[in-house]
Amino acid sequence: MNLSLPAIPAAVLLIGATNVPHDWATTLRADAQAYHDQIADNHPGPFNKLDPDFARRNDAGLASALRRAATVRDYPGYLWVMRGYVASFNDGHVALDLDQPAPLPIRWPGFLTGFDGTGRQVVMTGADDAPLPLGAMLVSCDGIDAQRLTARNVGAFRGRWELVSQRATNGGRLFLDAANPYIKRPVRCRFKVDGKLQDVTLSWRDLPDADFDARFAATAPRARPEFAARTLADGTRWFSLPGFNGDPDSADAKSLTPIIKSMRKDALAIAAAPRIVLDLRGNGGGSSDWSYQIAAILWGQAAVNALPSGSEGVDWRASAGNIATLEGYRTAWQNSADVSQAAKDWAARTAKGMTSARARGQALWREIDADEAKPAANGAAPVLKARVFVLTDWGCGSACLDAVDLWTALGGIHVGQETSADSLYMDVRQVALPSGFARAVIPMKVYRGRKRGSNVPAKPVHAYTGDMRNTDLLERWITAL
Repeated sequence: MNLSLPAIPAAVLLIGATNVPHDWATTLRADAQAYHDQIADNHPGPFNKLDPDFARRNDAGLASALRRAATVRDYPGYLWVMRGYVASFNDGHVALDLDQPAPLPIRWPGFLTGFDGTGRQVVMTGADDAPLPLGAMLVSCDGIDAQRLTARNVGAFRGRWELVSQRATNGGRLFLDAANPYIKRPVRCRFKVDGKLQDVTLSWRDLPDADFDARFAATAPRARPEFAARTLADGTRWFSLPGFNGDPDSADAKSLTPIIKSMRKDALAIAAAPRIVLDLRGNGGGSSDWSYQIAAILWGQAAVNALPSGSEGVDWRASAGNIATLEGYRTAWQNSADVSQAAKDWAARTAKGMTSARARGQALWREIDADEAKPAANGAAPVLKARVFVLTDWGCGSACLDAVDLWTALGGIHVGQETSADSLYMDVRQVALPSGFARAVIPMKVYRGRKRGSNVPAKPVHAYTGDMRNTDLLERWITAL
């Protein structure tokens, strides 16, 4: 059971209010030390024998942050040091969540680039007086080629730069000056325009707050469909599932619950459809319980139970804070009609196991995917005649990836774009840092023997190279497969 939180929005370029005098160097030292200690006290990494360098990486990240503290004079300095520390873990589930956001003045040279899907940085949005047309391809800046430049100025503060999804999400930051004192802002850049080289001296200017969201979104276009269950003209059943938040009070849960209830009621007709599309565009994760419920409806609980485990087990860090988090799940879910009994049983079993391990002085508790923990298969499932297509974009991560793993193991066909990826460390919780400006986001468990490796994306059987936001074209493409 993966109950990781949805990914923190990539477009956030916000900081806390900084209009009053403040000793930011001291704040940084306290927060960096607290982040380090929270990782040491609650993350499974320090006790993971298969990751023997984890503690050293944590120590090295702290040491780098403390060295940089001597140069920190303001909030941007604090923010970028902390981001660099967090990025050093190269793990999307180790994060920094800002608590007191306020707009940070942003500058740009009148245009922004983004990755075009082939690994090139191209101009994707620009002001009316931009010095370059849309589609101009970046070659280099100040003698540094585009690939090394983006890795140095962006990747070093975001992590996992080897992933297509990470470059797609954050490539648009290259020509955003967000007051990071630890990078050199480009001065003179070379582009290829209509096959010819063109050198441009950048003229940096303010990017108005009102324009930021649209400009940045243009560099990383992603579909965000509404939750929906539709029947296309040819009988295809199309289910749009853009989020898997496990909180019963969340907007995701309030939308998913009626869709899944309707799927159960209409299971025979769905199974007889010519095809089924499970549309995960816009989905960044949440709770894997939703995907298991859908799998049981389409393929039957017996088929789900018969699958070999996706891993050999899970080791939970049996810390007091992590146990309190699992107890919180158990309490919150026990009286909710929208949470499956399997999820309720899992929370109670996991909290009890971690508590027992801690009482024995054990740092880790092993959760085994035991048969007795699986829901009973009551009755035969409808015979599934339809081919099931699992549609993803590059933002699919965490519990969305779990859904891809599960549904394709049952026979679903993966189509669309390559997904994001996650490490073997999962299920996060958040802890406030001393300053009150931010929270540490820390995984509580580590997979053992997971078939999909650490930071390995899921690649589609049929790749889609068109605009993922155009649902009409996607419908025609999928129905022709």
